[in-house]
Amino acid sequence: MQAFLFIDLAEETAFDKPILNMVRQHAPAIPVFDVDANSDAALQQYAVRLLQENQETVVCIKSGAGELNRLMPLLEELLLPHAQRHILLIGQQPRLLRMLQARPGIAYTLLADDEALRQFLTKSV
Repeated sequence: MQAFLFIDLAEETAFDKPILNMVRQHAPAIPVFDVDANSDAALQQYAVRLLQENQETVVCIKSGAGELNRLMPLLEELLLPHAQRHILLIGQQPRLLRMLQARPGIAYTLLADDEALRQFLTKSV
């Protein structure tokens, strides 16, 4: 893993993100970036650049009731097949799951909760 991108789809965003703290604890040298359903176009563009410039990126998407359509520029890049990118989907996001399932070249893992993410990071880092 060369970079970690966290996408939070919760309607209400919190400043403190335990998932980011967990990643920083397991892999302190890895660049970590986050966006949420309310992020503006500039932040989304930074996230797209992170995906384009880092060969091995783990993208963690935490489901929620936030508006998925607002993140379309980022999702378009995310849904391009990339051999060394892995998407972690935490929780239920049926629309996004259908998008991932429709693209066989995309590696993704469904995780039940933050604890499952902690176990995943422990194994892979």
